[in-house]
Amino acid sequence: MIVSLDIVYRAHFCFLPMRLPQGDLFGVELITNFVGDDAPVRIPTELVLPHITAEQELTLFCEKLSLLESCQHFFMAQQCPAWININEHIADAILSQPCLIKRIGQLPFIELMVNESFEELNLGDDNPRLRKLGLLFPLALGNFGAGIATTRPIFDGLFSSVMLDKGFIHKQIHESSFTPFMQAITDQISPFCRALLIAGIDDEESRAKARVLRFTAMQGNLWPAVPAESLTDLLLPQAGLSP
Repeated sequence: MIVSLDIVYRAHFCFLPMRLPQGDLFGVELITNFVGDDAPVRIPTELVLPHITAEQELTLFCEKLSLLESCQHFFMAQQCPAWININEHIADAILSQPCLIKRIGQLPFIELMVNESFEELNLGDDNPRLRKLGLLFPLALGNFGAGIATTRPIFDGLFSSVMLDKGFIHKQIHESSFTPFMQAITDQISPFCRALLIAGIDDEESRAKARVLRFTAMQGNLWPAVPAESLTDLLLPQAGLSP
């Protein structure tokens, strides 16, 4: 998709890996940056979304689906989930369009990821959007700990996956209380989701701290995103990481 702001930007998709504690690939998050056509300027999606129409937003989502359709054999073969971010507008579009429901349903590896700012998230299972979506597809919470959401939607069993917010982790990981604090969180949250994930693992020291806890998988700058054409590179052994 092409967006015109001060300059023309083109959507560029990448896969951000989620790694098991031992380093193997667990899943990927499909992320979007917008790259300037005439200048090497890259801006993240969250800075562009306020400037695009609902129709453009849906077009962007459909482009993501097209990419995942083109890569589906990889995800099927590796039994690897792919997280795709949605907001209220996309949720409404999915629920109102049987063709979208069918299209997503043909890609069973997809998990629809929302963040803590999702409208009325704290209603939990009483949020009609999330309840209906959750009956159709696996849902994920992408930034738990950002400071907006309560634990209710997690305890209501809405999410197959819960990922701790990277900003929250960055604030905590160098504190002496990190391990007992995270242990309390994992003990509390793990029974209510199939995968408890941690973001913000940007160096080997952070990875070592996270490995002793019961997180299913990790994400961070230690494992950079790759373009779609390099998706299979995520299966290669990870050089330079301790076993």
